[in-house]
Amino acid sequence: MKVIISKTFSVAAPSEKVWDFMTNVEKVSTCIPGAEYVEDLGDGKHSVLLIVKVGPIKSTYRGEVFLKSLNKETQVIEIQGKGTDVKGKGGANMDLVGSIKDKDDNLTEVKGEATVTIQGMLAQFGSRMVEDVSNQLFIQFTRSLSSKLEGNQSSSESEVVEDNTLSGVTVASAAIKGLSGRFMDKIRGKDKT
Repeated sequence: MKVIISKTFSVAAPSEKVWDFMTNVEKVSTCIPGAEYVEDLGDGKHSVLLIVKVGPIKSTYRGEVFLKSLNKETQVIEIQGKGTDVKGKGGANMDLVGSIKDKDDNLTEVKGEATVTIQGMLAQFGSRMVEDVSNQLFIQFTRSLSSKLEGNQSSSESEVVEDNTLSGVTVASAAIKGLSGRFMDKIRGKDKT
């Protein structure tokens, strides 16, 4: 299954600071729920783990991130990522192109477009579920990134960093909210016809 995800957000920080942070896989990993940086493999490759906790069950995905292209002048980055369940029950590949632009004084716009290909058990959830989950991850990621770059990290955000696992409750809530929203849109659509 293939899913295309496009996201844009702004950070109240200079573009150079945002670029330096976004091109550092170890730093970015601290902003992704459930991600744990493992090591620099050299030649732009990095090893990471993604831990997903659903109630008492914890799943771990071993991944590799490759910084395929970094253009500091245009502030465009190309990243390839791949990951597999350590128990061999699924995996995903990702190609991402990101860009960073100065908008105003001390405001930077970050854009990203990713193509994610999912195999195995993960693919059974369907593209709508993947989109709902990715939206929840995106919200958590941008909050964490903004707080680190803008220097206004609250104590509750500090606690989230300590337990950086991706909560199944959060994922399930996002999926249910997305599903119920689409259901209500269908009902409203039928009422209009």
